[in-house]
Amino acid sequence: MPREPAATLTGPHARAPRWVVAGCGLIATLILSEAIARLEGPVVCASDTAVLLAADPEVGWTFVPGLTVAVQGCSPDRGEKAWPMTVSINREGLADQEWPFAKRPGEVRIVVLGNERADGVGLDRADRLSVRFSHLADRVRGARVSGINAAIPGYTPREALRWLVRRGVRYSPDVVVLLLDPVRDLAASIDPPRIEPVPATDPPASGLLSWAVPARRVDGAPATPPAGAVRIGEPRALASPDERQRARERTVATIAEIAAAARDAGATLAVAVAPPCPAVPYETDLCDAIAAVAPCADLASAFEEVRRSRGDDAELCVAGTGRWGRDAHFVASHRIWSLLEERSLWPTAVRRGYRL
Repeated sequence: MPREPAATLTGPHARAPRWVVAGCGLIATLILSEAIARLEGPVVCASDTAVLLAADPEVGWTFVPGLTVAVQGCSPDRGEKAWPMTVSINREGLADQEWPFAKRPGEVRIVVLGNERADGVGLDRADRLSVRFSHLADRVRGARVSGINAAIPGYTPREALRWLVRRGVRYSPDVVVLLLDPVRDLAASIDPPRIEPVPATDPPASGLLSWAVPARRVDGAPATPPAGAVRIGEPRALASPDERQRARERTVATIAEIAAAARDAGATLAVAVAPPCPAVPYETDLCDAIAAVAPCADLASAFEEVRRSRGDDAELCVAGTGRWGRDAHFVASHRIWSLLEERSLWPTAVRRGYRL
């Protein structure tokens, strides 16, 4: 019987040198890290408005349209850094997803106005105030609620009014919520915020480094601010009882204008007095004056309850940014929803769900 030939292996007779394998692995790692870095954008401090804000001829200033950065809270005093969160700015200069102007059938829209206190920069998207309104709605028994985040650093009620009239009404809002900063907004009614252009100070990377995003993270920020970058000057503190009274009157008058603009757009308006971060004393009777022109709720008591129950574990502020933390957005969303419900400011199709 003829004998079958022995099986033989086919293929390369020698392995590639280890340095070739290591080199290919290094190149693949660099390409992957570059791709991830480009998706997340440069890491910047949330307080660095020279990177986040740009001048806008129609509404004064907005976030930089189309910007993507990985934002973290930076506290220079203690050197604290939080894990960075990716923030993407839409084409309209809002820290939000892209929103078509036309609503979907059955959709209810709520627009949130204010400053950086509740813009959600530095938080997971699901924890932001505007998104939480969507999560609190019962979509089975009622309408879909979409929250549009129009809170922009440095804005006061006057800037919020300008944005609402010139851009916000195009979104056909059903409800408008104004978050009132009880310290800065009153001061700004006497000493309006100033737009300060920021020139480019550092030369951009050159050669191959010009396209390598990790190479532009040496100091935690892009090499140069974007075109038209601005900072917003802080108003001076109110100096006398007379100034405080005039500030209250002007603020209430501006809120009355916002209420009229919302009404003309077919929307209702509610005001929430937004406790500062870090906490500082402020006039707690503001809602008494505002109530004449719009329903109002002061969130101070709700925040204080969180402080008492959770102590040092309460995430009410993001260190070094002046922004609300996760717990603050959670508490504010429930309290504001209750105000809208109690005053019948929601369209009748909206139902509150049971999700946290």
